[in-house]
Amino acid sequence: MYEDLANGAPKCRGIRAAIDKALEQQDVENALILYYEYIEEDTFYGDGFQAAVVFPEYLSCFDSHPEYHEQYSYNLMWAFKWVLSCVEDFYQIPLSQIVDMYRQYGDYCDKLNYNKRTYYRKLWNLMCNYGLRSLHICSSVEEAHKLMMHCPLDRLSEVAAGEADDLTSYYLEIEKNIDKALKAAEPIFSGKVTCNVVPHYTYDNFAMYYFYHKDFEKAEKYAKKSMQLINRDFGTDKSLMEHKGKIIMILAYTDLPAALKFFRRQIKPCSTNECGWDNFHFNRGAYHLMKCLRESGEETVRVILPYTDDPIFREDNIYPAAELEKYYYDKAKFIADRFDERDNNHHFNYLLSKNFSK
Repeated sequence: MYEDLANGAPKCRGIRAAIDKALEQQDVENALILYYEYIEEDTFYGDGFQAAVVFPEYLSCFDSHPEYHEQYSYNLMWAFKWVLSCVEDFYQIPLSQIVDMYRQYGDYCDKLNYNKRTYYRKLWNLMCNYGLRSLHICSSVEEAHKLMMHCPLDRLSEVAAGEADDLTSYYLEIEKNIDKALKAAEPIFSGKVTCNVVPHYTYDNFAMYYFYHKDFEKAEKYAKKSMQLINRDFGTDKSLMEHKGKIIMILAYTDLPAALKFFRRQIKPCSTNECGWDNFHFNRGAYHLMKCLRESGEETVRVILPYTDDPIFREDNIYPAAELEKYYYDKAKFIADRFDERDNNHHFNYLLSKNFSK
């Protein structure tokens, strides 16, 4: 049974086999349940790409059997939410296709009697994360957020911690209002609301805000709070790679030994993730770490690279800091170019070019 298989690809293969068997036996109800489980597994224990590939098949099966709509629409819509986050994070998927999926999600909210709070929430996050000033389905980040706030909470809404963190992120990234952000984060920092990734995300929100404003003392404080939680909850897998990369980048400028120690712990588990979004942020963090090590006078760095067939691989694991600096810059640059080409802007190259020297 697939329940006993290891999380990630092994379990996904087991669920896929179970889906095929259910379809062969025309057991539609069980197939719908298994599709949901597959997408959940790949989203949270894989890198999400296969979830995006399988979802159209799931949607087609659902649409073909209206007798199951009332019972399984909730599962479908949650899977749809997860897949939206997956598709945007892979530069291989055209922006036009992503926008079409967003439009389709909004249509299904109407069709299945859910409000559009999550639609607008995900839409403004998409625009913010990828530097998209406008889309033909929405005029601006601010407009999407305004429309979201006009929609009440419903069964597709995030848990209270997710809602609070989301509001905190908007105030920091869009309004640049630290006072409003701190007020929004109060229930998180007081422990009134939590989930499996909050306050992890919230600490990162504030760490990056202060880092960009060159308040390195506060940036380090929040980054280390996040690092402690990530080490505890996600330290030995590839989860939260984006956040791990941001922590490495911040600590490179505030606590080099801590940054290097954290990086060494993360490099192997994070090496199996194919998600462009995650890899950009992790490689950018590694680039800044190697840059800071070189500038501090370190000529060589001991790093165990995960792939022995990598062109720069050395058996003694000792690398010139300048070589690793270029190596990780080139990896981040490769991804930045492809995201920017997809989105027709310069957002990722702008992030990569930012200078954080004290």
